[in-house]
Amino acid sequence: MMQKSQIVDKPHAVLQEIDLIALLSESAGGDDAMLIETRESIVRVFRKFMASRNLSDDRVAVIDGFLFVFNEPRFFKWYTFNWWEQRKYIQAIKDHPSYTGRAHALLAHSHFAPYLGYSDDMVAKSTDKAVKQAWMRKRLVLKECFWNAIDSISHAAYYQEKYQNLFPALCVLLCNVIDRNGRECELVLGIDNGTGFLYKKKSRESAMINLFYKVYKLFFRRGVFYIGGLELGLQETDGKLSCHGSGAVVYQGW
Repeated sequence: MMQKSQIVDKPHAVLQEIDLIALLSESAGGDDAMLIETRESIVRVFRKFMASRNLSDDRVAVIDGFLFVFNEPRFFKWYTFNWWEQRKYIQAIKDHPSYTGRAHALLAHSHFAPYLGYSDDMVAKSTDKAVKQAWMRKRLVLKECFWNAIDSISHAAYYQEKYQNLFPALCVLLCNVIDRNGRECELVLGIDNGTGFLYKKKSRESAMINLFYKVYKLFFRRGVFYIGGLELGLQETDGKLSCHGSGAVVYQGW
């Protein structure tokens, strides 16, 4: 049975009402005009995602959600940073406590909540499908959504110098959804306002070529630092990535 929406049944309006949490809490107020444009950028990506999934407003109800704003001035001049400088900063924020704290609060509203506190060992030993799904949802929200947003935002900041009039942001929503087949389900969405372009590493068949390539990349880093491993992470969590040019959505597959 679907949970009753705790916010409203107009998902686009929700994005103007949900909690706003900032990377730098002491400057959470930020620039009002930039915050408005940030929310609107997320709405645009969300609308395109819903259209791609053939979801109308009356089929989506938001249980809980929040907007995490990367209001760090370094993103405004990200295009001037080299690979190593990007790596150092990203490694410092990839498990940000303000994000994980609010994400845990959101997960507490999921119908999988009773299983979310299970340890990795308990999950590994369990044959209960609900336990496995709870682990996948927890990993999806705490890791995959956040890490993909960083990669997407980093790419936009480096190649497009995008964040001059808005903040990089990630919106996480826990929703009740009626899918295209009329089935009711709970859905997790992680919506960012990066580029949404997906780059896959080229496979290299030769071990020697692979070794030379790794040595070369060690000394001649170029472009954007990526956390990596997202494709495997999405497979492990039964998650999917939907790209829309101006952003991306990581979501639980149905």
